[in-house]
Amino acid sequence: MRKKTLSIEVKMPQDASSIAVRDTKGLSGGERSFSTLCFALALHEMTEAPFRAMDEFDVFMDAVSRKISLDTLVDFALAQGSQWIFITPHDISLVKQEERIKKQQMAAPRP
Repeated sequence: MRKKTLSIEVKMPQDASSIAVRDTKGLSGGERSFSTLCFALALHEMTEAPFRAMDEFDVFMDAVSRKISLDTLVDFALAQGSQWIFITPHDISLVKQEERIKKQQMAAPRP
């Protein structure tokens, strides 16, 4: 069996420089979360599953990256026709309401 290596190059869309990062240790927590999300979406087409679940995918993201991520995930899931479960402690009120989207928000924990 032949060994293969996967190398990832990340260029953040909001980054003014055109420098791509090859070592993810050079990314902030939010940038790392965003690039991991993009990688997971890229792998989605290579594997089959009846549903997908993503837990706290938006951890460390700022509000702008979180909005972009949520919109991207919802659009991707609707286009693929697959079922997705997104778990996040953050506000999801900005997720667009559609017939095929069900949002469930739990009450905040008591102190």
